[in-house]
This record gives sequence, structure tokens and C-alpha cells, in this order.
Amino acid sequence: MYSDEIIDGVGGMSRFQITIMLLIMVPKGMIAWGMLMMSFAGVFPDKWWCTDVVGENVGINNYTGLEKCPVAGNESSCTFMYSQEKDTVINEWNLLCDMEGIKPLITAVQMTGVLLGAFISGQSADVIGRKKTYYISLLLHALFNLVAAFSTSWQMFIALRFCIGLMVGSFLVVSFTYTMEFIGTRWRPIIAAIPFWPVGSALLSLTCWLRPNWSDLHIILAAIQVPFLFGYLVVPESLRWLAVHGKLEEAEKVVDQMARYNKREKPANTAILLKKLSEEERRGSDSDRKYSYLDIYRGWSMFRKSIVHQVIWLLVSFVYYGISFGVGRLTGNLYVNMFLVSVISLPSEVAVFFLNNRIGRRWTGFSFFVLATCGAFGVVIATRVDMSESIRGVATTTLALICRLGASSAWSCYLVFTSESYPTVIRNLGYGGANIASRLGGIVSPYVFAMGGDDLLPPFVIVGSAMVVCTLLSLLTRETKGAPLADTTVEASVKTEPADAEITNSKDIKLDEKICS
Repeated sequence: MYSDEIIDGVGGMSRFQITIMLLIMVPKGMIAWGMLMMSFAGVFPDKWWCTDVVGENVGINNYTGLEKCPVAGNESSCTFMYSQEKDTVINEWNLLCDMEGIKPLITAVQMTGVLLGAFISGQSADVIGRKKTYYISLLLHALFNLVAAFSTSWQMFIALRFCIGLMVGSFLVVSFTYTMEFIGTRWRPIIAAIPFWPVGSALLSLTCWLRPNWSDLHIILAAIQVPFLFGYLVVPESLRWLAVHGKLEEAEKVVDQMARYNKREKPANTAILLKKLSEEERRGSDSDRKYSYLDIYRGWSMFRKSIVHQVIWLLVSFVYYGISFGVGRLTGNLYVNMFLVSVISLPSEVAVFFLNNRIGRRWTGFSFFVLATCGAFGVVIATRVDMSESIRGVATTTLALICRLGASSAWSCYLVFTSESYPTVIRNLGYGGANIASRLGGIVSPYVFAMGGDDLLPPFVIVGSAMVVCTLLSLLTRETKGAPLADTTVEASVKTEPADAEITNSKDIKLDEKICS
């Protein structure tokens, strides 16, 4: 609350905030590369054969679709041959036939790394600060990608994908809250509305098309992150984090920097507000203690809030990454489908921003969950309706994209919603807890989307059911539209919530009652 007053006083969304947002959030598009790399690198070649089965004379020119595995007991005598239109880890280490299970394992291990990275980052960002955690994550992400490009075995590659996952999870947790804590109340939803992630994943599909080689893609990803590491010299530590941790002189220097960039006068009572914020935290006996994940479950209201948000994140992640990693199963050109899966959410990102401010976070999320549910069960119906295979393929791909659109849009809404639901001192932990839950969904997703062979019915029945659960749970969340961010656990315990019936088109929102959280 006090920090919101300071930030709005020096400009809630001006030159400083725009600069910070670009320096911190643009690399999120590159992190999307790291996360989604296996959507290309794990694709099976269009054509392959084993010389032990079909003979040495079979080549690309007389290929007739003979994807047959070697006879049991003769695996050592088989030499796999592949068409040359793309180079993935599948043909790099012959991950076919009895080795086919390695592909989902690589993705699952990566997502396990993302889970652990989210856990570590949530704690680290609240203990050593947002800035150090952010730049360590970005640096190591680049280094691990560079080393992964020179993997000599699938075992080495899977270990490095785990390390890459650690840094992806760490980055995703800290980057959002780090940026949000520099921005005024009214403009917070814009962080989720600007499509850094979809643009990054769309560029990945373009780069895969231009350079379809898994090793080269890792090298390119490592190289394009280097310029953003120099942002360490410009981007300050979070004002909120400094103030809450009693670093008042450093916090005031950040306010000076913000005022200078924005060409605004620093509020005359800045030092007083920062001192009040620090003292209030101390009065709550929180300033000298180290927070842990247990704090986001203390008290029934906080426990209920955390469980609802975490289950939603888990299920949305399952759907989002399941469709992303399973894009190779959709009908049509791989690169076009990768591109469509990415850009389908671009217009909705803008819609999320306006809907968040118009109807609130809860109803925005609810609406997109309904859309995702309709898309998922639409795929189920399309797989069983009597129609030509070409029409069925177009219908299932289109409906799967609609499901992905609804899930990604709802997730964009909850990026803001979840962060706003916690006070500053445990915000990163709350957001990190939700991220941890989402990674559990990501770990399971590659296995579920491998079910049924070419039949999309089994995975999309599960997807549709997951979206129904999210739709119902979204009704249990508490609206945060227009409410100031709580800085301390003391503020959070008397947090006021806007009454839905009083939300209007104006900027002012009537607060009907105080709700003890």
C-alpha cells in the first residue's frame, strides 16, 4: 500500500517502467524457446527405416513408408536410416522402437527441473532479492543451452535439459513479480497482456523452419540471451523488497532513479512512507524472520486461496504444455502448427488486459476456461463424428487450437491474479507455489498426450475434464481488481475486497466490506 503510493507518485507507467519491463520481460520470449524446444527436438522423422528389416537397398527415393522395428534379439544388427528434412534428438540417438519411451522422459525430466527451479527461485528471490535471482537464472540458462548443443549422448542431453528446466522455472517465478513491483496498480495487468512468450515461441517455429537442427537451435538460443545480461548494470533491485527488508537508503535511491527517468518530482514524504512500510513489517514480527512456503498456507483463508490457485495452475499447465509438446500429433505441417499454436493467443493477450480491467480477474479466467472446455470436448466429438479424414483433421486441429487459446488466455489472467493475491513479503513464495504446482502438470502432460496412438479421444477427454474443474474452481477465487497490493502480512490480514455488485466502468471501485484473509 505504501509502496503503491510512492510508485504512483513518480509515475505508475512511464519511461522507467517501460524500460524495466522491456529489459526484464523480453528475455521471457527466449525462455519460451528453452521450455518448448522439445516440441521440435522430440519430433519423429517423417520417414525412417531399419536396414535389418527392409534391406540395404531402401533409400529416400524408393521409400514406401516401412517404419518397422527390428526383430526382437536382432537390435544390434539394425542400422536406422532417416529422411534428411530435419535433425532431431530422435535420429541423433535412434530413440525409436524399444527406445521410444526416452522422448517423453526427456520432457518429463525437463519439467521436473522447472518444478525444482520454481521452488528454489520462490525462496531465493525473497531471501537474496529479485535482481540476483533473475540474472543468475538468465546467465545459467544461456550456459546450459550452449553446453547442451554439444551433447554426446542422450543421457548427457537429458541431464542438461534438467538443468535448463531449473533455470526456466527460476526465471518464470522471479521475472513476473520483479517487473510487477515497479508498476502502478492500474497498469499491472499489462505485464500479462504483452505477448512476450507467444512471440518468442512463434520465432522458435520460424527458426526451426529455417534451421531444423536441434544442436544449432540450442546455440542460437544461448547467443541471443547475452545482450540482456548487461541489464544487470541498469535494472535496480525491487523497491518493495528493499523496503520490506529494511534497506531504506537503497530503496530511496531506487525512487530517485524512477523519478529521474520519468521526469517527475519525488514525493516529499517518500522517506516517511518507506519507514512506515518497514516499521509495519517489524511490528508484525516479520522483518527478522525468513519466510518459507509454509507461510502461504498459514490460516484457513490463505490455505484455501493457495490450494485453489495451485490446482488451477496445475491443470492449466497440463493442458497448455500437453498441446504444445504434442503439436506433432496434429494434422498438417509441423512448422505451421507450431506457429499457429504460438500466435493463436496473441489477440487474446490484449483481450485479457481489457477484460481484467473491465470485468475483473475472476470472470475473465472463468470465461476463457469455458472456451477451453468447449474446444476440448469439440475435439472428442470430432474424432467420432462420421466425416472424411481431411475434414476431421482440420476440425480436430482447429478445435485443439481453440482449447489451447482458452487455456493460455486463462493462464495469462492468473499470472496477474495469483501475484496480486499475496502480500509482498510472501508474494514470490505464493507465485512460486503456483508455479511448482503447474510443473507437476507439465511433468505428466507428455505421457498423457502419448496415449491412444493416433487417436486424440483419450487425451482430450482428460483435457476437457481438467478444464471443467478449472471453470468451477475459478468461481471460488476472490477478486483483486482495483485493490492495492498488500506489502506485509499485517496488511493482508485486513485486506479489503471489492464487492462484485459495485464494480463499474469508472476507475473508482466501491469497497463494500473488509474481508479477513
